[in-house]
Amino acid sequence: MWICRITIYSLLLGLVAAQICNVIVTRKNKGTTVNVQTKDCCKGYKKVRSSPIRCIAHCTVDCLSGFCTKPNVCTCRKGYVNFNNDPSHRCVPYCRGCSRGTCQSPGRCICSARHLLDKKTNNCIPQCASGCPNGTCITPNQCSCNKGYKLNATTQVCLPTCKDNCKAANGFCAAPNRCECNQGFIPKPKSKSFECQPKCKNGCSNGVCRAPDKCECNKFYKKDIDGNCAPVCEDGCVNGNCTAPDVCQCLPGYTKIGHNVCLAVCPDGCQNGVCVAPNECSCNAGYTKLEGVCTPVCKDGCVNGFCASPEKCSCNDGYEMDSENGCSPICPGGCKNGFCVAPGKCSCYEGYSMETENSCTPICSRGCENGFCDAPEKCSCYDGYAMDGENRCSPICPGGCKNGFCVAPGKCSCYEGYSMETENSCKPICSEGCENGFCDAPEKCSCYDGYEMDGENRCSPLCSGGCKNGFCVAPGKCSCYEGYSMETENSCTPICSRGCENGFCDAPEKCSCYDGYAMDGENRCSPICPGGCKNGFCVAPGKCSCYEGYSMETENSCKPICSEGCENGFCDAPEKCSCYDGYEMDGENRCSPVCSGGCKNGFCVAPGKCSCYEGYSMETENSCTPICSRGCENGFCDAPEKCSCYDGYAMDGENRCSPICPGGCKNGFCVAPGKCFCYEGYSMETENSCKPICSEGCENGFCDAPEKCSCYDGYEMDGENRCSPLCSGGCKNGFCVAPGKCSCYEGYSMETENSCTPICSTGCVNGFCDAPEKCSCYDGYAMDGENRCSPVCPGGCKNGFCVAPGNCSCYEGYSMETENSCKPICSEGCENGFCDAPEKCSCYDGYEMDGENRCSPVCPGGCKNGFCVAPGKCSCYEGYSMETENSCKPICSEGCENGFCDAPEKCSCYDGYEMDSENRCSPVCPGGCKNGFCVAPGNCSCYEGYSMETENSCKPICSEGCENGFCDAPEKCSCYDGYEMDGENRCSPVCPGGCKNGFCVAPGKCSCYEGYSMETENSCTPICSTGCVNGFCDAPEKCSCYDGYAMDGENRCSPVCPGGCKNGFCVAPGKCSCDEGYSMETENSCTPICSRGCENGFCDAPEKCSCYDGYAMASENRCSAVCSGGCKNGFCVAPGKCSCYEGYSMETENSCTPNCSRGCENGFCDAPEKCSCNDGYAMDSGNRCSPVCSGGCKNGFCVAPGKCSCNEGYRNETEISCVPFCKDGCVNGLCVSPDVCKCDDGYIFVEESKSCQLEKKLHGHSDCDQNCRNGTCVEGICTCSEEYKLHRNEDDNNLICLPICEPECLNGFCEFPGSCVCWDGESPIDGYLCQSMDSLGSLTRQEKNLRHLKWVFITIGAMAFILAIIVAMLMTYIFKKRSYHVDKNEREFGVYFSPKRADIIRA
Repeated sequence: MWICRITIYSLLLGLVAAQICNVIVTRKNKGTTVNVQTKDCCKGYKKVRSSPIRCIAHCTVDCLSGFCTKPNVCTCRKGYVNFNNDPSHRCVPYCRGCSRGTCQSPGRCICSARHLLDKKTNNCIPQCASGCPNGTCITPNQCSCNKGYKLNATTQVCLPTCKDNCKAANGFCAAPNRCECNQGFIPKPKSKSFECQPKCKNGCSNGVCRAPDKCECNKFYKKDIDGNCAPVCEDGCVNGNCTAPDVCQCLPGYTKIGHNVCLAVCPDGCQNGVCVAPNECSCNAGYTKLEGVCTPVCKDGCVNGFCASPEKCSCNDGYEMDSENGCSPICPGGCKNGFCVAPGKCSCYEGYSMETENSCTPICSRGCENGFCDAPEKCSCYDGYAMDGENRCSPICPGGCKNGFCVAPGKCSCYEGYSMETENSCKPICSEGCENGFCDAPEKCSCYDGYEMDGENRCSPLCSGGCKNGFCVAPGKCSCYEGYSMETENSCTPICSRGCENGFCDAPEKCSCYDGYAMDGENRCSPICPGGCKNGFCVAPGKCSCYEGYSMETENSCKPICSEGCENGFCDAPEKCSCYDGYEMDGENRCSPVCSGGCKNGFCVAPGKCSCYEGYSMETENSCTPICSRGCENGFCDAPEKCSCYDGYAMDGENRCSPICPGGCKNGFCVAPGKCFCYEGYSMETENSCKPICSEGCENGFCDAPEKCSCYDGYEMDGENRCSPLCSGGCKNGFCVAPGKCSCYEGYSMETENSCTPICSTGCVNGFCDAPEKCSCYDGYAMDGENRCSPVCPGGCKNGFCVAPGNCSCYEGYSMETENSCKPICSEGCENGFCDAPEKCSCYDGYEMDGENRCSPVCPGGCKNGFCVAPGKCSCYEGYSMETENSCKPICSEGCENGFCDAPEKCSCYDGYEMDSENRCSPVCPGGCKNGFCVAPGNCSCYEGYSMETENSCKPICSEGCENGFCDAPEKCSCYDGYEMDGENRCSPVCPGGCKNGFCVAPGKCSCYEGYSMETENSCTPICSTGCVNGFCDAPEKCSCYDGYAMDGENRCSPVCPGGCKNGFCVAPGKCSCDEGYSMETENSCTPICSRGCENGFCDAPEKCSCYDGYAMASENRCSAVCSGGCKNGFCVAPGKCSCYEGYSMETENSCTPNCSRGCENGFCDAPEKCSCNDGYAMDSGNRCSPVCSGGCKNGFCVAPGKCSCNEGYRNETEISCVPFCKDGCVNGLCVSPDVCKCDDGYIFVEESKSCQLEKKLHGHSDCDQNCRNGTCVEGICTCSEEYKLHRNEDDNNLICLPICEPECLNGFCEFPGSCVCWDGESPIDGYLCQSMDSLGSLTRQEKNLRHLKWVFITIGAMAFILAIIVAMLMTYIFKKRSYHVDKNEREFGVYFSPKRADIIRA
């Protein structure tokens, strides 16, 4: 350690000593010159103070981000390094890697346009928009092609190369040295070299294929619609085909009448018509073609007749005219009640049948029983009978026949089971009577209301709901068993005379407890809480009530209550709070969060968590920094919402700094400090001046103003950047190809110098050529092919064809109906049908053909015993009437009583009946009817007072039954044993000892009145059916209470608490218990409990909080502050006061905006610490957006969207390209990089003149052998080998031959021709690009440790030697300083040298 201190002190002393030197100064004293020794600043230092003298180092360059520590030695600040790692150079920002980029600030590498930053190496990788297919991207939009491919400089795509000229032979190079024909071309057959010829898809017969699918026809031929060459007949070829130029051949069936006209031929002529097509005649008006002959037409037909002349009908035999086109049949004798259906043949009207040939009678199809047919389907009855159906007459009994039927006029008969009561009434018979009911139907009893059947003839009282624990004594009235009392009308409950508190009466005088209760006396049950009641008492099964000051925590446990809650804490004891960890008490029931380190520029919102004041954002856990919410473009945030600008920028808004260009920017604007960019439409002409641009050029003209062209003579503008030739007379149907020269459009031919006419190669039949290969028809014609027009009939020609515009002709067998419609002709007419086609009839619906022109009606199901008179309609034979649509049945005009009509006017009896007159049958009872008469086959009816006992026997009837007795004789009852008569037909039970407070319900059995229960067999006591809780039964259904209790229901007494129980209930006389959720406040009052407290509120009801003013419910027991306008991106911390979420800052009272602590350069803060870019910008780091120039910026960088600025030492060549600039010019050479001039062969660069001078002239006089290094002297001239270049070393004026590397070595040196070596001794990956010197410092920790140990040992071993020679080294440095001028070599050769490799230049 002491060795290191001695070394440091020695160096400092030497340095101070090196700053001040003894200087001999010549002075004159009284005319005498005297040399005086004095102290002054040494060379390279300047004096800043005279007494005592003080010198500081002087550097010829501005150290910028560093300070001058020794003469021409700059020591850089942290994050900066010397330019080119030369201590004499300025300090520039340090960035690891940053190859092909600009280090704008420490650690911030901005890639040039069309480069992307590699996150791993921090170098900029060039990007090519085309992707460099078949090649590799070496610089932005610059591809290097694979073997056999050549770069297209415009598209930056590598295209294959071919030895043959593929394009000249109508082909293209498909792969290296492989040509293929363009689309539409095919290889030329038998060609020795590659050659393609055009292909026409349909061939090119009668022409020549000039281009793909472009066939040029021979003379006298033109293209048809298929693109083929067809011969041309100049005068047309009507109804024929042009088979050769001007040769017209007629179509079949036509004959030529001129050079180019063919007419149709009809060999048999056209009588009453015109020949319109080969063998096709068109008939005159009023006629139609029928079997090739034009016959007259009656357009509406001739029903039952024939067409004798146009529109004139004649009738067939037996018919007469009844209209212009209809004939009707004739029946000479007429048709009474019918109509004539054919000559001499009648048909009856519906409902009538044929009586004679000319007369019809009415039909009643189902006959007229006991009557006669008066009209079709209408019967009339005989005297004493009346209609009871459409075809039936029944006998009339004027008074009716109740429960019976009329068997003859004025005579009734009873139904079976009934007996005659009066002449017109029958009553039902119940042979054994109906106890407690009445006879409702034969042998069927119905009970009186309130009774139900319990046997065939006995009714018992009905209690609809049953009688639980009792029995039914009367309709709807139950009586209870002993020990039970009425609960409801249908239920009896057991009686416990002293009641059952908290239980129920399970049996007479026996109580059972409700669930959750246990017996603690004969009639009292107490509630059970299985787990006990900690700090409380049991008030109901499984339900505890807490002591005062406690509330329920679990079912069996109570916890202390803090009535006002414990904000951020918990209740430790009644009305006593304790705080959660990280909080401390600041009131009786409120805890506040604790931030141990404080909150600089903020406040504590949670334990250990701060929130910043408005205008600040979190920097650390306990510190906030100012926020500029909209960022600071080109600057930094100095204070809340206050920006300061970077150097070279000035404020032009609240959060925006703009660059400054001192010399102005003519026709442009300043994009970076000292850098101009042109306005749109201009390009850089000089550093401060721009010239206008016409981006798309000016076809046939020149650029006159930005994006504005002017045309050459003979041209005129037809677009923004295009001039077209001018033809003064215009070019009708063509276009101007040169000043004053027209060319026709395809499909047109030249008519005059300024006009073209359309071409229709196949002519236009009945029309004219309107456009190329497009015909238009003459008036009245329409296109029916590409070059043919046919006549048009606007309404069409139904069943015909159009022969001329608006003129139709009918097909053969049709006649003209209207101008546009033809109808078929049937010359002999169509009886009961219509003409469907020429000479073909079709029948009307319901008819069928029975001859060529006659239709007969059809009845689908036939006509049984009749005949078909109309479609689906039959007519019956005489003596029959319609039964169904297709069937007729015989008629018996007077009907058949109890029988059926077997044949016309002949009846037969039904089974069980026998004839007793011509049309009447009577019933037969084989065994007779004792005490009755036969009413139906085998069915007897009893006399009055009797009812059927067997099929042939009747028994006496008691019509109202015999209750509790039996029928002894007709209408006479007798009682059962134990009963006595109490009415004509009713017997009542007898109880010998009577029924006190009850009634007799059966012989010797009593039932109690309602409200009483059986005490003895003959005595009843009062009942309280539901018991008397906490009391006793005083009268039926009336309880009295014990002392200290009062009635609160019909059978319940409740304890009395004189002062009442507010929010509670009385559990014993004078003792209250609180309702659930309440706790005891006084003896008679309970308050609500909120077990978890009410933060920022008060307990309004059990477990229900209400909030203080300015607060609203956020959860069951917590009120949150309300901010009426909301808190966008924040939260409400107090009424009307918002606090922002982390990463946000207050914008307004109710809104927070996201914070980006480092601002968002050229963008806006979209979310906390997340920037989004403005339009035209893209992200290149977390908070910085860089402008995007879609076309890239060669040798420059993008300064604004779509605007490039050149790198230092470059100037604009185009908008997206920069070229190096040599400020001293580069005569006899080429400026290859900024201020680096590469001399032409035979010239060398002279530093003093900054120019290239002739090598021979410059070195012809020097001593070549001594001054020429690494070269050969030829005739006194220093000459370098191939791939070496001559250079003069400025220090000793010697010449040296240095190796040449193309491209130049970046961040390395040229070791020998074509081979670069990096400063770290490694070879560059792509042959010329190495990492910058600063990247060499990125060593691993292990490497650094090894080097550290290595230097420790070297330092200790060499320390003695260093102390011995240090003074000599300092003196040497002062008096003899040698410079290698590395920066000059760099500018001249474009090679970056390391100070450790500087000897290469001198070697």
